[in-house]
Amino acid sequence: MRIALLICFIFILFVDTAVFAAGSQIQASSEKLPVMKSEIPDAGACQQAIEKLGRAAGNSGVLVVSVPSGEVVCESRSKEVFVPASLMKLLTSYAALKKLGPSFRFETKVLAAGAPVEGVIAGDIWIKGSGDPLFGSDSALQLANTLRQRGIRQIRGGIFVDDSFFQPSSERICLDSDCVGLYNPVVSAAAIDFNTLTVKISIPSKARRVADSGLADGYVQVSGKAENSGKRGASSLSLHSNGATGNGEEQFQLSGRASAGSHAREFRFNAADPAGLFAHSMRSALERAGVKVLGAGARGGKAPPGAEVIAVYDSPTLEELISGMNKYSNNFMAEMFLKSLGGYVSGAPGDSLKGIAVLRTTLKEAGIPNEIGSIDCGSGLSRFCRISPRTFCRLLVSAWNDNGIREDFISSMAANGGQGTLMRRMRTPGLTVRGKTGTLKDVIGFAGYATGPSGRTYAVAIMLNEVRDRFKAREAVDSLLEQVAFSGL
Repeated sequence: MRIALLICFIFILFVDTAVFAAGSQIQASSEKLPVMKSEIPDAGACQQAIEKLGRAAGNSGVLVVSVPSGEVVCESRSKEVFVPASLMKLLTSYAALKKLGPSFRFETKVLAAGAPVEGVIAGDIWIKGSGDPLFGSDSALQLANTLRQRGIRQIRGGIFVDDSFFQPSSERICLDSDCVGLYNPVVSAAAIDFNTLTVKISIPSKARRVADSGLADGYVQVSGKAENSGKRGASSLSLHSNGATGNGEEQFQLSGRASAGSHAREFRFNAADPAGLFAHSMRSALERAGVKVLGAGARGGKAPPGAEVIAVYDSPTLEELISGMNKYSNNFMAEMFLKSLGGYVSGAPGDSLKGIAVLRTTLKEAGIPNEIGSIDCGSGLSRFCRISPRTFCRLLVSAWNDNGIREDFISSMAANGGQGTLMRRMRTPGLTVRGKTGTLKDVIGFAGYATGPSGRTYAVAIMLNEVRDRFKAREAVDSLLEQVAFSGL
């Protein structure tokens, strides 16, 4: 999967009070920004747009400013804090680009207690992760082929995965007490395929079950019984995880019936033991590359001091990774970035608290107001995060005026009628929108940039909480963006 970049439009909607301010100014940093004359917008149009947003949500906040000047065009309760949902990923992206740099790459290392001799590693190997959020099965195969190309043909020990760069070594992010959904990521410093696995179950006519999970076959242990009913109709196959076994595997329970003529059914899970999943997947990749692994071990384990680096896999650049995260709003990647910020900037092991501290410091250094009630994650998968529309707009203006990250930050966002979460929205000719969307059950948001035929660009932050109708809320957000781009309100 190759990735996409992020858009800077943040409209935050709060419906009680609409305040139009034509002369106030938002600056991106302590440096003086060029001052533009007032856009002389229509205060009535601003009020009407905010009222429309209010009909779709019980609580809203909005701020629209001209860039690069930060001149306020439309405002409603912009200093109040709201639940941002996935708009939070913009703050995480900004901090990562500023602190790590667009060209930064994560390393996944293969270590051994001693150098290989005549193509043989005498003992165990360790795979040490450092937060790569996009390491997948194809990456494992590439790393295995690298070892084979260097003449390694046999490993006499086992495979262990060192995920000590994060603390805790693995953590599941939950929302509304729900930790089961696939959108609730499991985060670890060494991760493969987003720490998810797919198990394909097929039931032949003689009631023999077949489980296929790709490189993860050794990790998946299936028990139970399912049969072919011999009749056509709905299948009742069920596959349930009983959790990690403690030895690098995960136990699954199969039950139900497969209808006659039914095809294989796929089940997706978050891994209960990410280190075990990685170790077994790496074992399979090595065997496919022609490297024999003789040891039985395949689980988590910390590399010993002084272990030698045998091979290294480099991730895509940070700007590529952030592009994918923001365009498609990937929660797993955002939480990985947050912990990585803590580890790389404040020192290992990285954790969420260190990452949040780095994020706050980065905003402060850029002169972005600390109108943040609370932050407890990097993805927005939380109802405890509280951020103001003004904070988002200041961030957007700051990124716009920063030549070091501007292009990478803006291009990481979804594009109207193009890529990502805005692919099917705002296809009006002459309108260009790059932005980040945010959605929870009762939250709709947008933060990004809007440009019309005149070439004038606005930074927009719209935050809607207590949403009554998500379809109408999105429609109202899109309407406001179009109005801003074509008429400046």
